Amino acid sequence: MNRLTLLMGTLLLVWAASAEAVLYRWVDENGNTQYSDKPPANQPKGGVTELDKRGIVRKTPQPQMSEEERQRKQEAERQANEARRRDRALLQSFSRPEEVDLLRDQQIDAIQASIQTNKIKRQNASAKLDRLNEQADRYTKRKKPLPTDLETDIALAQKEIGDIDLDTQKRQGEIVEVKKRAEADKKRLQELLAGPR
Repeated sequence: MNRLTLLMGTLLLVWAASAEAVLYRWVDENGNTQYSDKPPANQPKGGVTELDKRGIVRKTPQPQMSEEERQRKQEAERQANEARRRDRALLQSFSRPEEVDLLRDQQIDAIQASIQTNKIKRQNASAKLDRLNEQADRYTKRKKPLPTDLETDIALAQKEIGDIDLDTQKRQGEIVEVKKRAEADKKRLQELLAGPR
């Protein structure tokens, strides 16, 4: 009985080993399909397919990605992670869509305060430039050359006005961006609060 049990066990092991045997299939650099019980030394371009002894595919090769495809995939994953992060931040920051409007209004008020400050600065800079231009006109009427420091002061006052105008324009653009971002956040928050459909 023991010999019979030992023989049966050995036969089962041999059968299991042969059933688990793997055959590899790949296409070589010449375009010829190759089969072997060992995988190729160098990874072929199209990958290696694993077959069992009956020729049934056990594992197909992962498609090789080009650098461009890999970068596209990484960028898509980065964007998906960023979207999940923003969703979490929205849910942690706001419990109702109206709160998004309140934050938007606070941000716009702060920007408009900067625009109001720019208006005052511009009025002062314009008044200064007017005084400098009056001085320059007196020199011109007397047909005398403008002093270098007066020319410099006029140029600086003009630059200051230009810088203030640029900053005001930038701040007005920020108001547009705040409104757009708030509208998108509010819409997304409503979707998140509604839950999956």
